[in-house]
Amino acid sequence: MSPDAAPAGRWPTAVLAVVVVLGTALLLWGADRLARIGAESVLARTVQERTGVLEPPEVDVGGGPVLLQALRGRYDDVSVDLDVVSSGPVRLRGLSADLGGVYLSFSDLLDGATGGVYVQRSAEEALLTYDDLDRYLRFTGRLLDAEPAGEGQLRLSGSVDVGGAVRPVSALVDVTAEDGALLLEPARLDTAAPLEGVDELLVRQRFTVPVPLDPLLFEGRGVDVAVRPDGLAVRSSGDGVVLSS
Repeated sequence: MSPDAAPAGRWPTAVLAVVVVLGTALLLWGADRLARIGAESVLARTVQERTGVLEPPEVDVGGGPVLLQALRGRYDDVSVDLDVVSSGPVRLRGLSADLGGVYLSFSDLLDGATGGVYVQRSAEEALLTYDDLDRYLRFTGRLLDAEPAGEGQLRLSGSVDVGGAVRPVSALVDVTAEDGALLLEPARLDTAAPLEGVDELLVRQRFTVPVPLDPLLFEGRGVDVAVRPDGLAVRSSGDGVVLSS
């Protein structure tokens, strides 16, 4: 055998090895891609059915190879985005949620089942714009307009029935979060004529408004709110939630 014959004879084996490696890699990439599409579709449909939104949300599965996560039935990092979500008269915009430890069995993934998805922990945020807050205030019978008035405070202005007469009233209002709702409470009333006794008490009651946060996707163990120029930024965190239709 000549010195050149041996290297030439090994070429088919080397080519075959490369083809096998590339084919396996392509197969794994395709399987991972299908697992990602399937998981994102099922999770998006689950969120859509729970919230009743017309358009399915954007769902992105991260946290490493999705195929491995699908096989074990646990997704490490999932993000959910919704442009608008509402419940009754309350409407929130730009809702985004980061989910960790999302359990969806491989059999449910194959079946496309949305009966129950367990979420180990969640963190979400959304915006209650001033237009949407005004809309909610009018729904409750309060003809008031909201605008930012500094860190943690709003100014509510409008017409209020005081002692049988409709009078313009403005109030500096504190915004806090408690028991799954936002609470607006007047810190100072500004009126053309001073209010006293029952009149002052009734006006303060009119400017005390709980705003439920039902549109949030997950039960929050902690809710924070920040007053921004474009609205009230709401942040909520939770754990141990079953997301079901």
